[in-house]
Amino acid sequence: MSELLVTVADVMVSNTISVAPDTTVDSASALMLEHRLGGLPVTDGQRVVGFVGAAQLLGQPQDGSVADVMVTPVACATPDLSVVQAHEMATSQRLEVLPVVEDGRLVGQVSLVAILQAKSQQTDPLTGLPWAAALRAWAAAELTQGHELAMVFVDLDNFGAVNKLLGHVVGDDVLRAVASLLSAIVDATTDLLCRYGGDEFAIATTRHDADARVFAAQVQEHIVVPLEVDGETRRVTASVGYAGGRRLQRRTAAHAAANVDDLLSLSSRASTRAKESPEGIARHAPWDGRRTPAAAPSAPVEARLCLVEIRTSKGPDACAVAVRLRLGERESIGTATAPGASTRFSHLAADAALAAVLRATGERSVYVVEELTQVPSGPGVLAVVVLEDVSATPRRFIGAARGVDESDAATKAVLDALNRVLARPLAQLLGAQQHPLG
Repeated sequence: MSELLVTVADVMVSNTISVAPDTTVDSASALMLEHRLGGLPVTDGQRVVGFVGAAQLLGQPQDGSVADVMVTPVACATPDLSVVQAHEMATSQRLEVLPVVEDGRLVGQVSLVAILQAKSQQTDPLTGLPWAAALRAWAAAELTQGHELAMVFVDLDNFGAVNKLLGHVVGDDVLRAVASLLSAIVDATTDLLCRYGGDEFAIATTRHDADARVFAAQVQEHIVVPLEVDGETRRVTASVGYAGGRRLQRRTAAHAAANVDDLLSLSSRASTRAKESPEGIARHAPWDGRRTPAAAPSAPVEARLCLVEIRTSKGPDACAVAVRLRLGERESIGTATAPGASTRFSHLAADAALAAVLRATGERSVYVVEELTQVPSGPGVLAVVVLEDVSATPRRFIGAARGVDESDAATKAVLDALNRVLARPLAQLLGAQQHPLG
């Protein structure tokens, strides 16, 4: 039986309300408020030419036109698009809401919050990528529609050596780095990337055979993660296998699911052959040729900031959260406040946690919460947070955690995202506590 694919159609709001480019800011704001929408597509006839949300309308002259503030151009979702692809489409455009079109006609919209809530049930919290079940479902759906399908299978080289020599925290960082590298080259309209398991990734694609083969070669070249080992720079690479092409006839659901499994199996075997080829052996050589001497080096300290306490307070005019963290014997406190009594404590807790992290590490990078969503999970709450480093080249980090309430879950999600990023400086700080100078 094929896996269930969660699509935009499952989470979208069916609504055809839109505005013209010459609509005033005041009228657009009133429409959003009246219909409780997160934004409005801007249409010229039947064509979507832009999008406006609260972020674009806030603070603008009320008699100004939507054309002056709208986001354009805008890529629209379709009802059959998977929520994983919709998330990529929304975040790449920095939109809180996506217009949904079908056959060139506006049929509704879907919010980033709804996408995240659905996506969090199908994704790996370490990398933010979907698991293989989502890829299988998406690929089978493409086959049943008569689309060409190919599979690119990615098996990391030397990953076991990374965990052995540098520890699992660094290994997690490598997996996140590979996920980021792959995410940068896939196209949400033709490809779906997943974490297949362990140190393996897979990409299903509807590109034509020749283009898909070129894409597989690009994947091979693109995955290079440099690491420092005993003063030497070594590289984590990948062995890539390819299978598919020219599957154009429509398949039944059962037949399609079997085809997807066959493609995954064939591409996995192809990656194994690539790993055992002369080129693959050459990629292994810098790691395999350097065996650990008789006295094995001690494993690096995998230091982590731990949550000690969260305090929340709510008054008639403001809400506040204080988060206390511990690294070894050292503690740091971060606080966040907001006016009004309706502020979500989860957002304040995430900001307070970031402040405590920066105070503990002296980190110069500036992290901001780009996305934060919570969903019920058993007796508590599951929080998924996306942080962005805005200090230099933008980088994103994803964390997920369960907690007894939304503040607890949000704080732990921030720590889950940053403990891996800051593993080295945290280890150095912990080492300084254990071996103080003088």
